[in-house]
Amino acid sequence: MKNGLDVVNDIRGLINVPAVKNLITGQIYPGVRASGSTKSDIVVRTNGGTNAQDQAFYVYINCYCPNLSSTIDGKPQSLPDYESLGNLAKAIEPLVDGVYKPSFRCRIEEPPVIMDNPDGGYFISIKVRYQSIQNNFKII
Repeated sequence: MKNGLDVVNDIRGLINVPAVKNLITGQIYPGVRASGSTKSDIVVRTNGGTNAQDQAFYVYINCYCPNLSSTIDGKPQSLPDYESLGNLAKAIEPLVDGVYKPSFRCRIEEPPVIMDNPDGGYFISIKVRYQSIQNNFKII
């Protein structure tokens, strides 16, 4: 049976490629972003999965980019960097959508959406459905 750490590592392995890494200034983190990071980072996390022969997990790929500064009506504003966030989404989507590997398969469940970060920034979140057939499944 796979656990959440295995699942996160599988998805990180799919996106840990030059086409994605060249778009960020930080890292691809498992689970949690480094505290206080001001770089472009990616976090891959899951909230858990099923305990069944056909295990299912939802994985969230969260992409962070520093905000852009702008002045609107004479007031400084902090806005999401849509271009950088969009480029990350476009690079990641084909790497995790419709993937069939010997030990798992995954597909995008919900396309990227922009979200507010409690720190005042923004990020995109890509929801991925991950499934794995367990050959060694036992009902406990």
